[in-house]
Amino acid sequence: MNCLDYRRALSTGQEETGAMRVHRLGCVFCSDQFREQAAFDDALRRGFEVPVPPELAGRLLDSLHAQDTEAPAWNAGRRRFLAAAAVGAGAVGLGAGLTAWLGRDDPMAMACIQFVMKDETKSIMMGAMPRDKASAALAASLPLERLDRIGKVMHVGPCPFQGGTAYHIVLMVPQDKITLLVMPDSRQAARGRARFDGMYAIVVPLHKGSVGIVGANATVVESVAGALRAEA
Repeated sequence: MNCLDYRRALSTGQEETGAMRVHRLGCVFCSDQFREQAAFDDALRRGFEVPVPPELAGRLLDSLHAQDTEAPAWNAGRRRFLAAAAVGAGAVGLGAGLTAWLGRDDPMAMACIQFVMKDETKSIMMGAMPRDKASAALAASLPLERLDRIGKVMHVGPCPFQGGTAYHIVLMVPQDKITLLVMPDSRQAARGRARFDGMYAIVVPLHKGSVGIVGANATVVESVAGALRAEA
């Protein structure tokens, strides 16, 4: 079993088999994925036990706006992310969270999913860039400092993608592992979405270029996209 097989099986919600456990115990990335998924599932189950008031989203956003005028910059982005995650989880609980994923798949978003399924493990094995070089390469499109306010950056490295060069980022957020593909030289005019084989992707335009956001949980992908838009 490889990382892709393990991740696909885990995303379906099935119980861990013996082969999965053997792989996880020998792979730090899949061990992290297992722990994060277990913690997220537990929090999600507990969250659904409480009805979500319809006015929750407005109250959260109003509160964040007031707090951000006084809070330090590093804390403001994380609060935005947590608020977006809470609102997204509430929407799923009310049966509306996945409606936006029912339209036509965007080709660029689908390409991002294919990268995660076929090439992500190879990209990670090629090694990461030094933090200072990665910061310089991404400064004009998606500064690493913005991502630090959302989660923990585990890997950054260049990779061939769609005939150009993208920057592959593995980001650990409170609920899951998210893959970002930053494309500094390819700006998509509007957001695009795709879903395939248990994976979800959104492509978001940046001031310079675009970023693809991929994960196994639609709500978390939406939350990260919302946090990045809030930081723009």
